[in-house]
Amino acid sequence: MKKRLAFLLALATISAAPLRMPTANAIAGHMRFLASDLLEGREPGTRGFEIAAEYVAAQFAAVGLRPLEDRWFQNVPLRAARVNDTDSSLSINGHPLVANKDYILRSTFGSPISELSAPAVFVGFGIVAPALQYDDYAGVDARGKVVVMISGAPAKFPTDQRAYYSEASLKTRIAAERGAVAVITVQSITDEPRYPFAKRAEQSGMPLMRFLEPDGRPSDVVEGIRGVATLDRPAAAQLFAGASMTLDAVLADAEKGFAHSFPLNSTVAMRTASVFEDVKSENVVGVLRGSDAKLRNETVVVSAHLDHLGNHSPAKGGDSIYNGAYDNASGIACLIEIARGLVAAPPRRSVIFVALTGEEKGLQGSKFFVRHPPVPRSSIVADVNMDMFLMLYPVADLIALGGEHTSIGPLAARAANAAGMQMSPDPYPEEVRFIRSDQFSFVEGGIPAIHLKPGIKSLDPALDGAAITRNWLRRVYHSPADDMSQHFDFASGARYVEANLRLVKAIADAPERPTWNRGDFFSRP
Repeated sequence: MKKRLAFLLALATISAAPLRMPTANAIAGHMRFLASDLLEGREPGTRGFEIAAEYVAAQFAAVGLRPLEDRWFQNVPLRAARVNDTDSSLSINGHPLVANKDYILRSTFGSPISELSAPAVFVGFGIVAPALQYDDYAGVDARGKVVVMISGAPAKFPTDQRAYYSEASLKTRIAAERGAVAVITVQSITDEPRYPFAKRAEQSGMPLMRFLEPDGRPSDVVEGIRGVATLDRPAAAQLFAGASMTLDAVLADAEKGFAHSFPLNSTVAMRTASVFEDVKSENVVGVLRGSDAKLRNETVVVSAHLDHLGNHSPAKGGDSIYNGAYDNASGIACLIEIARGLVAAPPRRSVIFVALTGEEKGLQGSKFFVRHPPVPRSSIVADVNMDMFLMLYPVADLIALGGEHTSIGPLAARAANAAGMQMSPDPYPEEVRFIRSDQFSFVEGGIPAIHLKPGIKSLDPALDGAAITRNWLRRVYHSPADDMSQHFDFASGARYVEANLRLVKAIADAPERPTWNRGDFFSRP
């Protein structure tokens, strides 16, 4: 009864609290600056990112936030890695392949030069999931071998587990635990259209990054793995010559949720030459002190990533600046305007607003924030994340990524309705979006988190939201075309900010902190 009363009180705060509502013009203004060519794509470690960070800090100060311990910036040391293709190579049975045509190498961040030659074994999706009684390594010996796997996870997995086990770094750790020395990935039939090999190859010169631990070591280096590569399908087919199944057959079965594992009659030689550079970046952090003497020691985090892909000339010429208007100048604009709205009606708990670095480099800024939090991690009760709100048409509905995992879900639905938006189920579970933005770093740290995304319903019946979204994802996403020349329905953006504003206020005012749903896959015992 007491918990039910607390929940009802939290819902009541959504509509009862006096809030300063966001405006479309304010969102547009922030985005026009952050996505301008002058900032050159806001890649971590560049002058453009530093200008963007200073802008956010100035906006935080202007709306009335305070710096944390007199500093607006949480320093995030990073190590960048580029593969020197002229000094690197990959061959199958002595036949050399062509870099960025047949294969893409990734630095392991272990040493500048990494070499190996080993037999290959196919391991399906490369997943071991005991709770689902699923093991792609059953019946095969990966010790000392190059494991070849398909991207993603079986469609028959529950949505949560499918998202979790699709994550590439988890698959790499699983491979290392079974004694593998290298990992080769082939894109599934589902994944290839979403992020084609040709697009990956075109962007392969962009540096990877890892944040540095206090002892100077790069984070998340997987010991024992000496090579990581992605192969285009025609090149990957060579691995299956003389094997019990062809590549086309295993890919077709994978689409049906069936995976196979078997030795390959191939030996892979791989040499990866990496060039390392240490760069400086930062998360921008502002604080709104809670109004309740007791609850102000607990914190709700509101996050959005500030970085994008930078300035990199394409091989065929053309626009080189990845402006990142939707991804994620939109989220930062929302972050600033939520702060402005909450300052007018401070909630009971404290709220930390953080513009994160390195999301495009593998969630580096949020991982650093969670592992090295500026406040006690136990005091962080929730994260509300915003990333790439597409305002391509008058948006009618929202998707609550993570809403089904915690008690935040019902609050999000009520907040969306109060802002004039419906709540819908995720129309794209195969995109496994829950693990692909900064909220997942908080989930991995045991902190309830949610990320509201636009749905595919349009207020204008003449506009097909699903078709427009799909077209944007395939033609514009992670390209220089994501600039301010696109269409933006800023009125939808204002409603989105309002929904998040009401949600943050409800979480921060609730008598009880959010909880994981009983038995949830992501909850910690």
